[in-house]
Amino acid sequence: MCSQVLKHQLLRVKRKVTSGQQIYVNNAFSKCTLPMFVNLTFREVRNWRSHRDVDESSLCVTVHESIEQLFCSLERKCGQKLVSRALGYITMAKMGLSEMELEDVLALDNSVMNELNESVRPSNPLRVPYLYIARLKEGLSGYLIERHVKNITLLVWANRHLQLIAQKLYLQDNSDLHEMHTILADYFLGVWSGGRRKAFCLGDPYLNGCLDLESRSLLEEEKHFTEQASFDRQAPDQPWVFQCNPLEPDIFFVNHRKMCELLHHLTRCGKTDDLLYGIIMNFSWLYTMIKIGQFDKVLLDIELAYNCSQEKELKFLASTLRSIKTKVVAFPGSLSAELQQRLLPVVSSLPKLRHLLLECDKDGPKYCSIVPLHSSMDVTYSPERLPLSSSHLHVTEILPTCNPSTVLTALENGSISTWDVETRQLLRQITTAQSVILGMKLTSDEKYLVVATTNNTLLVYDNVNSCLLSEVEIKGTKHGSGSTYINGFTLSVKHALAWLEASKDVTVIDLLYGWPLYQFHCWYEVTCVQCSLDGVYAFCGQYLNTTTIFHLGSGEKLCTVTSEFSGGFVKFLLILDTAQEMVMVDSEGSLSVWNTEDISNPQLTDDFDCRREDSEVVSIELSEDQSAVLICKALSIELLDTGMWKVAEKFRAKHNERFISAVLSKNGDCIIATMENTSAVFFWRRDTGQCMASLQEISGTIVKLVKSSHHNMLLSLSTSGVLSIWDIDIITAMSNIDKTGKPIQSLVLPARGEIIYSLDGSDCVHKWNFSSGFLEAVFKHEGIVEHCVLTSSGDVMVTSDDKSSQYVWHTSSGENLFRINGQRISQLLITHNDQFVVSLCEENASRVWRLATGHRVCNILTTLQNAFITSANTFVVGMTKSKVLAVSLWTGSITKKVCCEDGTTIVNFKLIPDCPDIIVFITSAETVNIWSLTDEVICRRVQLPNNFLKNLEDFEISPNGKLGIISRGDENINVLDLHSGKLRVVHASGVIWRHRLSRDGRYLVYICFRNGEEEDENGAISSLIVMRLADGKNIGACSLYKTPTFLALSQRHLNIIVGFDDGSIGIYTVVDRVDAALKIKIATSNSRQIFNNATQTSRPKCHSYCFKMSVDCLWRESTEVFARDSPITVSDSMEPNEATPSKKHNSCYDRVCSALESRGHSYAPDN
Repeated sequence: MCSQVLKHQLLRVKRKVTSGQQIYVNNAFSKCTLPMFVNLTFREVRNWRSHRDVDESSLCVTVHESIEQLFCSLERKCGQKLVSRALGYITMAKMGLSEMELEDVLALDNSVMNELNESVRPSNPLRVPYLYIARLKEGLSGYLIERHVKNITLLVWANRHLQLIAQKLYLQDNSDLHEMHTILADYFLGVWSGGRRKAFCLGDPYLNGCLDLESRSLLEEEKHFTEQASFDRQAPDQPWVFQCNPLEPDIFFVNHRKMCELLHHLTRCGKTDDLLYGIIMNFSWLYTMIKIGQFDKVLLDIELAYNCSQEKELKFLASTLRSIKTKVVAFPGSLSAELQQRLLPVVSSLPKLRHLLLECDKDGPKYCSIVPLHSSMDVTYSPERLPLSSSHLHVTEILPTCNPSTVLTALENGSISTWDVETRQLLRQITTAQSVILGMKLTSDEKYLVVATTNNTLLVYDNVNSCLLSEVEIKGTKHGSGSTYINGFTLSVKHALAWLEASKDVTVIDLLYGWPLYQFHCWYEVTCVQCSLDGVYAFCGQYLNTTTIFHLGSGEKLCTVTSEFSGGFVKFLLILDTAQEMVMVDSEGSLSVWNTEDISNPQLTDDFDCRREDSEVVSIELSEDQSAVLICKALSIELLDTGMWKVAEKFRAKHNERFISAVLSKNGDCIIATMENTSAVFFWRRDTGQCMASLQEISGTIVKLVKSSHHNMLLSLSTSGVLSIWDIDIITAMSNIDKTGKPIQSLVLPARGEIIYSLDGSDCVHKWNFSSGFLEAVFKHEGIVEHCVLTSSGDVMVTSDDKSSQYVWHTSSGENLFRINGQRISQLLITHNDQFVVSLCEENASRVWRLATGHRVCNILTTLQNAFITSANTFVVGMTKSKVLAVSLWTGSITKKVCCEDGTTIVNFKLIPDCPDIIVFITSAETVNIWSLTDEVICRRVQLPNNFLKNLEDFEISPNGKLGIISRGDENINVLDLHSGKLRVVHASGVIWRHRLSRDGRYLVYICFRNGEEEDENGAISSLIVMRLADGKNIGACSLYKTPTFLALSQRHLNIIVGFDDGSIGIYTVVDRVDAALKIKIATSNSRQIFNNATQTSRPKCHSYCFKMSVDCLWRESTEVFARDSPITVSDSMEPNEATPSKKHNSCYDRVCSALESRGHSYAPDN
């Protein structure tokens, strides 16, 4: 049958075999009759000539041998290297390669190009002639087939046998595999696209001839050789998506080939950096995958990348994406803003996330115009948890290792387990023959594991192979009757040192050979032992605050020192190898510091007597890189500076609270501690003592806290026997968020500059740095601060409190220049030229006074509310008894009055910034009126619908006076065209809480709260949204995860500042891609640079400035009395020209003038 099929195939191509050749054909068919074998035999036989001598070896007898013969014939025809690499690339590709991709990839392979250019000088561009690709396809016709995958034609194998043989022949050498995966990864990354040249110098005689060492310098020769040996391979660009129109970023075609192949090859070639930054930290990849509905695939790819790189940034990114899944799946455009809000607080602790933030800055504004500059969002973090036992009483010891995901645990039943915390898998287990374990330790290189048991033996294990190396019995001098156990042991580089209870002897054991070397004999009972870092000396602490120093190599006793606080015993020993110091900490917390430069004769340098406190020491930590020693007592925590050996900070526990343990963060800015009978880990700011967060441990009350010396990890054990592993880098990122502790009630911004001032109902005004989001200064007042105004540059600040005091501050130096008492202020205003202040009062006369001198200009006898100063600094306009009054700033008299004659009242009014003489007011008759101050006439009146103003909350007018924004406390935004009288209603996604109109009138920023039935699963309670008024389109939305209390917009740029109920602020900016200027300042924003500045190791210190106790000026009914020692120039209040400033010079006047002159205005006495 097979012979007949072969005969018909040969006849179709006008070929046949001789009778002698047919014998060998029949012999081959007798051994294999598979259809594929018949086809492969036909390909071989049709090339035979009638005169060719054939034998048994001329034909293969299996399919695999025939495939190998086919590939060999291709190699002879096209070249061995080209065929091996081409078939190898097709085989190793995850879904196959297209014809064009195969041609491009072969052009990037230097070994292939070297084979093709052996006798021809290479030239630009360096490509593989298509003739070779055509020959390859022709030679494999029927076996290398075309398959359509997502509208792309790919070359794939028609049979699995072909793939197996190709893999066997061409994909066995590991170095070749790595090189080929790297070439494919570079191709799909687009490394050599855009005309970038790739070096080509594999034994090319023409290129080697380019070297001329005699005529050129070495540098020129290297440059010349690089130019001559590099060629453009014309590789195509590989974006994640192909966009048709840049203005319509949501209309795109996905680069499915890159999506499918890149991750596969990067993981195979081990290019973890490209895997991290080219895919996982690439915003375009994240957005595209989520946009096409592949969110779960994103998490799987991140997990795969984490398994390859073990970067904790990937783990945090995965948890962040899970927390915002609902939001970004419904609105993919909000991905950049949501990521930036959550990643900005931790980027200083997880620096590799900065790349993703920069990617969000670059590509995020295409989809969302809101860009967070400073996020105050609290870090949401859940530790890895591992259940060890039903109760903590069964857990004897916990040891962290060099691997952050691996821990060693010992139970009282004698079992020692090695766990992988992330997978919760038991890696290894050791049983100590039912001996109760007292403790265990690892050597610094983790080669040996030493275990102390109740049998008074030390068990030395090979930690890698988990096998017992030796067992050594500990002996010592005993005092008194009864059995004694091992009191403690410690490890050095090559030795183990152990001592019994109530013993004066310390046994030294050689870990390598597992036998005792000698015993150290001390004067008193040994309480603790510590070894030097190099393993040369041993320090033995004893009763009566005595320490003896021994040489570990010889066993020689070098010296004995005793502290003058000899009442207790040495509980801890700290060895500072860098400073050559030894610190003895006794049971009462007293310290004595000894200089060990001369090890045989230590000298006492400092001591601290802490015996007055009835509090025992529970833990101690030495941080040499931070020059700090943390001493945790039951009732207090002390932090000592090892540079000057003094107490830097001290924190006391609250009443009826006791500390269990405390540790320092990596940078020393935070203290992490646990309390008795609590299930939380607390984090305190070291500089302010403020509790930044308390993370609840859901598994129960924490009874033990262990800090890893290898990684910045914290291990906690709860009463339920659950071990939790905390990443200190992540949780200390909470200290990057400054909070005042009270809800923000008001935010004040200068017209120029990037400084923010906040009022929170306390006696302080807080100064925030716009660039970093940190608190810079606190201005303390005598009473609760009620009002605050700034000059345009922000150099001078005027405040008032509920104690009827006004304060003038120099914001840079923090100096309270002068203080005025006498009247409680209802509103503070400052003129646009920064020269005069208007202090409005409800009970007494209001005043206009000169900022530089404090002298009164005039009195305003009318009570004004919601007042404004016209841009010409001529009038102060305000409401009183349903009327709008314009009062002269220079005489205090009422110049203009607006009231409704038909009996209706004025509900609210606004000034138009670009038209200083125009007022817009709303009446109770639901009309909007535009009134001219100059002509004293109504220019235009617009009638609103019935009952429209029933729930009026606020309204704003655009600077040009064309649009009015009216809010009614519902889900609608009412945009009123004041010229045509048309009212446009735009529906919002929730109840509008606050809205602000941008200075140019082009954008509306508003915060809306979600409906109760639409509660966000991620905890977001409101949204910040920016709407472009030209087309009514929402160009950006960002979730707010705290309760907002104030919304402010800067005047210069469209920067948004939101105050929250916990005293923190969030800073955002708007980058609208339609805007001609585009305001692309994000990539160089200081809020990003702060985490890129390697020299900045700690946050800037927050300064505190206090008010003046003495009063410089006292206001009475119509006069003012200056104090004799006041820095303000004293003048006669009866002088006729009170508006003219004093010509006398004084220090206060000069300081205020210098601050005001920074604005660039002339300081003339007249307006």
